[in-house]
Amino acid sequence: LDLERIRVNLYEIDVINGLAAPDGRIFITRGFYNKYRQGEVTGEEMASVIAHELGHVALGHARRRMIDFSGQNAIRVALATVLGRIIPGVGVWIANALTSLLAARLSRQDEYEADAYASALLVSAGIGTGPQKSLFAKLETLTGMGGRGAPAWIMSHPKTADRIAAIEAMEARWSKELPKP
Repeated sequence: LDLERIRVNLYEIDVINGLAAPDGRIFITRGFYNKYRQGEVTGEEMASVIAHELGHVALGHARRRMIDFSGQNAIRVALATVLGRIIPGVGVWIANALTSLLAARLSRQDEYEADAYASALLVSAGIGTGPQKSLFAKLETLTGMGGRGAPAWIMSHPKTADRIAAIEAMEARWSKELPKP
């Protein structure tokens, strides 16, 4: 990126996460930083999280989701009004569920895009995608979410195996497209 330093802020909560704010700031939670300090997360794996969050910033995901949220609320109100008259009592619940499914789908798309951006940055930096994939592989254990599989269509993040498979598919495309030395 031709930058000397990327400022990463520490968010003082114990959960393990990285975040990108609408104003472009990058955050790593205290819980994630502690895992790094304890040696459970490598520096390269932490760099993959920061690269992922940079992807969210560069691709304008937070701002786009704020606009989408306004649209989703309009859809929610319209659906709730119509369905509430057709199916009193349950119509509002159905409208909320449908708009939540839409929000989750859009969020998963953002995650795949940020993963691809991070992969490109990591390869360009000479780190490669290995740390990104290894972090995904251990993330469920680190967060304590292993074994709690919700259906993919209601999750805000893609399943770990799907994220790793998408990175590997991208690597396969790159190996075909890039000239051999």
